[in-house]
Amino acid sequence: MIDLINLYRQAEDYFFRGIASKCLELGDGANAYMTGGAELNFIYITRNTNALDKILIQGKQFFDQDNLSFDVIIPQELCTPQMADILNTMGYPQKSKSVSMVVDLDRFATDQTAGFDSETTIKPNDDQLNDWMMPLIGAFESTFEICSIYANTHTNALKKNVNFRHFSLYKQEKPIASITLSMHDDTIARIDDVGTLPEFQGKGYATHLMRYVLSEAKRLGARHCFLESSDSGLGVYQKLGFDPLFKNNIYLRKA
Repeated sequence: MIDLINLYRQAEDYFFRGIASKCLELGDGANAYMTGGAELNFIYITRNTNALDKILIQGKQFFDQDNLSFDVIIPQELCTPQMADILNTMGYPQKSKSVSMVVDLDRFATDQTAGFDSETTIKPNDDQLNDWMMPLIGAFESTFEICSIYANTHTNALKKNVNFRHFSLYKQEKPIASITLSMHDDTIARIDDVGTLPEFQGKGYATHLMRYVLSEAKRLGARHCFLESSDSGLGVYQKLGFDPLFKNNIYLRKA
């Protein structure tokens, strides 16, 4: 389990460094990642620390440079009453929870990826990130402007040869679901940005796209694939073979 968590952290760091405009190591296994106006700005705390107050102060100074709100993500098992008191006192209310998950690709059956129906196709979209981002706008209740900024972070990552692969599922030539696959050291995969347009949700499109991308990760040599799920997405990922690694508490600090 410890080895898998270490691999998870490597995949996590690789993805967020890839899309970040700035990163800051805060000590004690805590890192801050700034993507700016894309609204994905985080501090990840990965192990026990006696310096949470200092980490939060330093992290806030980092994001205050650009007047940005940010989240603090802490494994639930580390959230002692003392930690909760510090977060509450310093103005970090709990926003939500998430689950860090893994699938063993050696056990993943690639024969589950036959075509969904005659109206759907899956295409790699590294050179069509406008298509890739369109389902994300509705899926995450975002805006064209914010998702355009986020797409630019991925464009910059590709220019830096960060190992990202973007895919979209099209129905009658319209992109209705999208996903990002990142590959660290060619053996550790991570999935992010899983989103389907609201009118197509609950019909199996995202699951089909996920199976396709997991098969691609396995073909490329990955042994494990990781992701971070909201509580609501847990069941979908478990049906695909993902197992929980650990739970996270997410705290918000507004600009």
